[in-house]
Amino acid sequence: MSWAMKIPTDSLPNPAARHVLLCMANYAGPEGRGAFPSALTISSQTGLSERTVRLKLDELEQAGFIAEGNQAIAAAYIDRRDRRPVVYDLQLKRGANAAPRKERGADNRTGCSSQQNGVQENAERGAAAAPNTSLNHQLTEQLQQREILDAVVEQDLEVLQATDDRQRFAMFASWEPSAKALSAQLQIAALPADAATTKLIASFKGFYLARPSTVDSNGGWAYRLASWIKRDRTTSAGTTAPVDSTDDEDTSWMEGVNS
Repeated sequence: MSWAMKIPTDSLPNPAARHVLLCMANYAGPEGRGAFPSALTISSQTGLSERTVRLKLDELEQAGFIAEGNQAIAAAYIDRRDRRPVVYDLQLKRGANAAPRKERGADNRTGCSSQQNGVQENAERGAAAAPNTSLNHQLTEQLQQREILDAVVEQDLEVLQATDDRQRFAMFASWEPSAKALSAQLQIAALPADAATTKLIASFKGFYLARPSTVDSNGGWAYRLASWIKRDRTTSAGTTAPVDSTDDEDTSWMEGVNS
């Protein structure tokens, strides 16, 4: 795990690939060998799709961070060959030759060689006795690894959130305004910080839920909400709010104002 954390960001800049590698390191043995969590397991622990996990595993293998290891380890735990995930070894010394995994002529995926008296598994020298290090490591080490993974997840979520903020979408029932974006828009509109009441947000969402053709980014929706609040406050004060030319929806019917 510590090896994966020390990889420079310029060597592995992709956050998703780094997250997958850290997850793989959590399942590897003391020398970085014998990790075989399934794509589904990695997906559930990282929040990435199974397709993305498989793509990132390919990228990590091509970049030399992981290499196929002794497939007999998975065979010892999973009987059905079609359900065995690929066993990987972490390349702790990047660019070094992978540890010996099978005898000459052994099957590429199982690490076993056929004998007249049946199938004989070739145990990898120095391989971990069990693939899941959570069964072997002390509780303190598990807690340390969990803290590291949580920190990486938080970093990845920040990257994903920055990307999501630029995406345009139609209003949906569970939408909540970005606190930072709404605070800025309320300040620009000269509105108090507590102007966005639950009732106003609900009426705003209800209005745009009926108009699925209207799409905007998180920042755009915060701007629309601030404008909605300002019109409501102006109408409640008995004056008519000026129509914002940038708003493509007529809300006068909601406020009793004739357009």
